[in-house]
Amino acid sequence: MDTLYVLKMGGRAASSKETLAELIEELGELRKSSRFVFVHGGGAEVTKVSEVFGLKPVFRNGIRLTSEAEMDIVDMVLAGKMNKALVRLFAARGIPAVGLTGVDGDLFLAQPIEEGSRTGRVVDVNPGVLALLLDHGYLPIVASVSRDRDGGGININADEVALELAKAMKARGLLYLSDIPGVLKAGTVMERIDAETAAREIEGGGITGGMIPKVTSSLEAVKRGVGFVGIGEYRSKGDLEALISGKKGTKIV
Repeated sequence: MDTLYVLKMGGRAASSKETLAELIEELGELRKSSRFVFVHGGGAEVTKVSEVFGLKPVFRNGIRLTSEAEMDIVDMVLAGKMNKALVRLFAARGIPAVGLTGVDGDLFLAQPIEEGSRTGRVVDVNPGVLALLLDHGYLPIVASVSRDRDGGGININADEVALELAKAMKARGLLYLSDIPGVLKAGTVMERIDAETAAREIEGGGITGGMIPKVTSSLEAVKRGVGFVGIGEYRSKGDLEALISGKKGTKIV
């Protein structure tokens, strides 16, 4: 039970009840030999609720610039609705889950990316509360919100939260579930990427756009003690084990 994986849920697994049910069932089986920390965001749901309250989301370079007013909605949706819905689903399938945010046990601290924004970046991680839960057989489900040094609410990209938790805990693997089959080069999944391959493909244009920071940050995580980073899609039961073993998706080592 020493093998720890940090799993960030996104894409189809986050939006389809049927796919999520299969993921939960598979996690239940894999927990017999491994431990997991489950991280989630929920930007699409935040946008939907914000618009109900007449708040128009603002994005820059794909990053949500959370306002003070919108932070209340982020808390309601991520820390409240989505986190507790996930805990209920896991509990109903016999998996003892505990819902957390960054403020619980002072798990992770953040600072705003700019003056007046409630969007932030992780600046400190204290994984003690996760270790405590894992040691007692619980599955932590972590929402990607926290606080700044003054106690104000902060909204953080869930990919970054998963990355920082995996680094702090020296996880065996960091698993990103999304709607893409992996890191693509000319439409074909790159099964394995190391630092040398990444540098060559970024310089040569094989890895482009938003995948560049994801690959470079993943390589940094591996340097900091994470065993590997897996990027791939979850469509049905068995995909998680395939991503861990390298039979599906891209493995960054």
